[in-house]
Amino acid sequence: MTYLHLSPLRLHHAVVFASLFLVLLQNSFSQTDKPDGTELLRDPRFTQGITQGYANHLKPAERAECLARWTAIGITNAQWAFWEISEQLYFAQNPATPLIPKPGSFQWSTTNQAKQCLIENGAVHFLFDTSKEWREGGNLNLPDKSGQRPKYGDPNTTWPHFLIGQHLTGNNKATALIPEADKLLFNKYDQLRLRLDIKLNQLQKSSPWDHRAEYGAKNHAIFYLAFIIMPKTASRMSDAGKFYMLVPAIYSEGDDKHVPGSTPWLGLDQFGDGVYFSDSQPKLKTGNWTPYDIDVKQVIREGLTAAAQRAQTTGLKRTYNTDDYFIAGLLIGWEVWGGFATDIEFKNLTFRGLK
Repeated sequence: MTYLHLSPLRLHHAVVFASLFLVLLQNSFSQTDKPDGTELLRDPRFTQGITQGYANHLKPAERAECLARWTAIGITNAQWAFWEISEQLYFAQNPATPLIPKPGSFQWSTTNQAKQCLIENGAVHFLFDTSKEWREGGNLNLPDKSGQRPKYGDPNTTWPHFLIGQHLTGNNKATALIPEADKLLFNKYDQLRLRLDIKLNQLQKSSPWDHRAEYGAKNHAIFYLAFIIMPKTASRMSDAGKFYMLVPAIYSEGDDKHVPGSTPWLGLDQFGDGVYFSDSQPKLKTGNWTPYDIDVKQVIREGLTAAAQRAQTTGLKRTYNTDDYFIAGLLIGWEVWGGFATDIEFKNLTFRGLK
């Protein structure tokens, strides 16, 4: 290696030039990699952890005991909540979870380690093996092989969910009144950009049990980001009329591979709410960090346009206009039909409004 020796005068000029170059470089980054704008997420680095949230049919006493336990160990102001549909893999069922090794570091796990959520330095790591779930990831409302009935069975919540989420209205309680000023209207910002990096480490079948007859489709797993939009007239998150705008990062039947042609898709969920799968973003490949820069307004336009076209072709007299909705929430995580072993990480999450 050759070193360049400079006189004091030339060294001073070089330092000044380098300082100016760094200022220009930082300004360039501030306009691209670190854009200006308003951060719309509360605690995007998860420094306050995640609280027990939507766990389909845990009994009130179970929820209260879990929340009391988590509060006692320091999860007192979490802005994120877990969305769980399960029978045997609730975090609430493990009295030894979560662990908080140090500030900003959290570890949740089920007793059998089949479901874990790990947070370190703002990065989130999910491990999820649904072969350890009731009926190995099959219909959660049916008896197991021995004929035993499920404890939490419900005909509307029949496959495993493992997500985290946040209401953008400032309160994660579904029944809380939403102030008009807290509604993120479609045209409040010129742009809405969600950015993050995702790395898929594993997505493999972990059970041979074929649940096609129960679900009407092959066993499959979807990891997605979902934007929940609601009618502008809604006053609570529990009100009807939700529309879920999904960006699937992968839709797989195993072997770490995305199923071509699985998106875009439009339909209704088990509660009659609209669901749209966008095909606008890259799909995950095992072992690689994949950057996402999602134009949220464009995804919503796609979904509403698809719904309007469906309404027209079916003779349904209904319109779908962006001005009639507000963006109410964000979900990130898995829905799984059947037994799959999954390992995924994401980091650098930000959701910004730009004018």
